[in-house]
Amino acid sequence: MSLTPRIVKASAARDLATRAPFNFVDLRHEAESVMAMARREADELLERARGEVEALHEQTRLAARAAGLLEAQAQVEQLAQATSAREVDVQLETALPALRAAAEALQAERDRWLIRWEQTAVRVGVAIAEKLLKSQIATRPELASGMIADALRLAAGQPRVSVHLHPDDLAAWGDRAPRIVESLTACADSTLIPDPLVARGGCRIQTLHGEIDARVETMLERLAEELIEG
Repeated sequence: MSLTPRIVKASAARDLATRAPFNFVDLRHEAESVMAMARREADELLERARGEVEALHEQTRLAARAAGLLEAQAQVEQLAQATSAREVDVQLETALPALRAAAEALQAERDRWLIRWEQTAVRVGVAIAEKLLKSQIATRPELASGMIADALRLAAGQPRVSVHLHPDDLAAWGDRAPRIVESLTACADSTLIPDPLVARGGCRIQTLHGEIDARVETMLERLAEELIEG
């Protein structure tokens, strides 16, 4: 296949140039569009930067405020602790004398309670001993005679005696009662009086110089008093 060169006439070339002129207007619009877009992006970047700077400033202010609050809180706590310590010292100075007085009162009450308890314990013990003694005398009458004999010896040397005895103890001695009293007191002038108010094993001896109370309950009472006072 042969190629034949195409010849374009000058008139045809002029017609072609007239139909396709260079579009400067479109180029200008495109440039303006690019510049507008660039300006928008620049404005957005600037606005974003301003926002970040403002946020940084706000964070800085908040941090400074928080630091100030923490420092103020620490100062308040220190002041509160110091105030509390002073108040505690003042309260202790006021309360300590009252506490000491209360402690002393409690100690005194404790001592009184112990004394009362000891006295009560002694009296209970003596009451138990009295019941046991009376029970023993009831089963062994000879114990009563021995106790009465000990009491009569306390009246030795008296010119005259009157002896109150329980009727059963006096009956146990029988006719020997005057001789027993005389032998124990060395007194020939004696009077024996049955007295149901005197418990068995005890007696009450009246002399010219006074009375010897040798009743069982009286002797146990004296024993209790000696234990309490001792």
